[in-house]
Amino acid sequence: MKAAVNQKGYTMIETIMYISLLIILGGVLAGYAHHVISRYKTGRAAQQVIDLKKAIINFTAADEDYSKLSIAAMDHARSLPMDMRNGDHVTAHHALGGSVQLGPASDDVLGDDSDNKDFMFYIRFNNLPKDSCVEILTQGQFYGDGSEMDTLIINGKFAWQYQHSFYDTSKYSGGNPVVSTLLPGSGANAVPSIRLNISDAVRACTEKDSNHITWIFS
Repeated sequence: MKAAVNQKGYTMIETIMYISLLIILGGVLAGYAHHVISRYKTGRAAQQVIDLKKAIINFTAADEDYSKLSIAAMDHARSLPMDMRNGDHVTAHHALGGSVQLGPASDDVLGDDSDNKDFMFYIRFNNLPKDSCVEILTQGQFYGDGSEMDTLIINGKFAWQYQHSFYDTSKYSGGNPVVSTLLPGSGANAVPSIRLNISDAVRACTEKDSNHITWIFS
């Protein structure tokens, strides 16, 4: 009888151990799956910037500038990428779930209402997690002479631009003397090219889940 009781005791302990291992394994797999899905969505969001830029260029090909550019106009014309539509014809979202804004660079969203900015347009992705913000900024597909990107603004505080940029970034100082050395503004003092490394991106993506990136294209 003692052997039977002990056997039952061992069986109970083994069962508890197995269940604990399964719970731990399930947690590890769930964490891995979440990481994989998040990386996929981040990669897709980065590609959506390129897809949306191309869609904007095609949509405005017959216009003299970008003054009529809006999400509503693109959606009604069925020019907005399918996986970015919300179905209400006035808003859009990116792969990570945040909202998307776009328009001429004179849009008051950028705090700039000067008409001479109508020859440029912007794309803004809102509510980006910190890790995704850093990864999108360092992937590199937005950089290079053929990208037509003029200026890159992160969280309305940090900005990078090409040496002969048309957009004034002097107001984006970040409020930090150390950061401001990375943000020389426009004109002769501007950086020769936009190329963010991981350190730059981490410094700019300051929010946990509410980062936003603005790309201005010429």
